[in-house]
Amino acid sequence: MATDRIAGNTFALFHLVMIKPTHYDDDGYPIQWFRSAIPSNTLACLNGLAQDARRRNVLGPAVEIRLYTYDETNRRVRPDRIIQFIRKQGGKALIGLVGVQSNQFPRAVDLARPFLSAGFPVCIGGFHVSGCIAMLQDLPPDLRRAQEMGISFFAGEAEGGRLDEVLRDAWNSRLKPIYNYMDKLPSLEGAIMLAGERAIKASTMIRFPPSARSRHTEIA
Repeated sequence: MATDRIAGNTFALFHLVMIKPTHYDDDGYPIQWFRSAIPSNTLACLNGLAQDARRRNVLGPAVEIRLYTYDETNRRVRPDRIIQFIRKQGGKALIGLVGVQSNQFPRAVDLARPFLSAGFPVCIGGFHVSGCIAMLQDLPPDLRRAQEMGISFFAGEAEGGRLDEVLRDAWNSRLKPIYNYMDKLPSLEGAIMLAGERAIKASTMIRFPPSARSRHTEIA
């Protein structure tokens, strides 16, 4: 297992890559803006939960969790470069496609393909997955095809330790086909505050005070 040295100690590495996908236009091109109107709330919330999981050492004190955030609506996502970066750094990884709406699901699946081919686990969550599971008796064909590719689904809210479970399963190479929490809404009392990293905020039209900024690890 690949390791890294921090302050004289040896740590195993786990990379959590969180991507908010865009959607295709009528000609099949991904829609992107130089600056989007507001940051992705889902991306910021999950980043805050992931930071809290890292602080609590949910994978154990000998595992360093590294976090990466991408909002594809205002930033190009290059799976090949992300794969190359993770392989160079070493360790395990989980690719999370977050806040995926119905019109974004085809793009999310296309982004997942190279990561799956490279051997990295992929989990998709968001409105499309949660809505289909909540309202339909059976999974629709697009979700079934994605499952057949090896993509995992997360339905419901990630608070209340749910993200911890996914991280542990990914670390132990036993990601479940589906995490269904639609019938178990967590209490939001004392919930972790959202954390918008520099990469989330930099390409939006909103400007944030220094107190709202936090550390971010970049992948080219």
